[in-house]
Parts: sequence; structure tokens; C-alpha cells
Amino acid sequence: MKRIFVIVVVLLCTMVVSAQIRIVDNFDGATALDWNEHADKDVSALVKMGALDLEVHKEGFYVFCSSDLPILFEYDFKIIIKLIVPKIDEKNQFGILFDMDENFNRLAFMFQEDKFIACPYNRGKFMDEMGEELKIKLPKARNKNMEVVIERKGGKIIVSYDNMEVLRWKRHLNSPYLGFITSSHLKVDEVIIEQAYTGGEM
Repeated sequence: MKRIFVIVVVLLCTMVVSAQIRIVDNFDGATALDWNEHADKDVSALVKMGALDLEVHKEGFYVFCSSDLPILFEYDFKIIIKLIVPKIDEKNQFGILFDMDENFNRLAFMFQEDKFIACPYNRGKFMDEMGEELKIKLPKARNKNMEVVIERKGGKIIVSYDNMEVLRWKRHLNSPYLGFITSSHLKVDEVIIEQAYTGGEM
């Protein structure tokens, strides 16, 4: 009887482990996710030198690059994003585009010197009047390594950077959309996606 109990426990542990989704995209060779790379004379978003490199070549433009994540967005998940920011100051903005509804509205989580903005984004426009602006500890810097984490936990979206929470928001999600955006230059060094699958039998 004791032996049967041990076998059952081992099987349950195996099932729990197999139910864990973990995807790592470190942009080293073939990417794990399908990013919409592109380039022209004004902007570029390309995987090169072990990073997803977004760069604006003409002042006044923004560049973004996106992918649909292979997750069940109805369930809790965690996205860990490691960024290299060539320049942080009061002019340059960079951030993450997240979730997209049927009207192509996305959530923009934007950073710049000492500031965080969460607002809708569509057709090249940030709808600041419908969002939230917060003061944060993000001083002027060059070539800064930053870790941004987006979690869905119990129906809430939680955003943090460098282990500091900046947003906790109860919100329904529409899609597993993830993108990056900048008004100057941004490198995405790594994206890690974790989800404990709870949607039924494997």
C-alpha cells in the first residue's frame, strides 16, 4: 500500500512538471517566437547580434515589433523581459505593447527618465488622457540593463521593473499579443514566458 502511494505521488509530481510551460527566446540563432522583423530608411526592427534590435533613424518616428505568444491568456502567466536601453533621458521613450482588442487597441507600458505611463495605443498614437502616469526611480543612464516583468495573476495585470512594482490592474485580456516600442533605440536581450497550464487534461 505504501509503495502504491509513493508511485501515485511520483506520477502526480510528473504531471505537475509536464503542465508547466516555459519558453525562452534569447535571439541567439533561430528565435523561439515569430517576431515581425522589418526595416526601411526611417526605422528598423531586426534580430541581430543576439538581441531584438529596434532603432529609429529619423527623429519623430516610433518603431515597434511584435509577436503572438503561445500561451492561454485566460490563465495566469508570467513574462520576464530583459532589456538593454542605450539611452534613458527625458526625451526618449521605450516600452512594451501588450494585449490587443478587436479594434487594434494595445496597452502601452512606457518608460522614460523618472516616468512610467500606462495607456492605450493605436495607429501611432498614445491616448494619454485614458491612462495613468506615475513617477518612478529611473534616472538618466546609458546602456542600462533592465528587467521588466508582466504577470497575470488572479485576473489582475501586474507590471514591475527591476523588482519594483509599478502597476496592479484588474483587467480582462483580449489576446496573447506582446510587442516592443521605442522613439530612439532599444535592445531586447531575452524574453522568458512561464505558465502553469490549468485548462484541462494534457
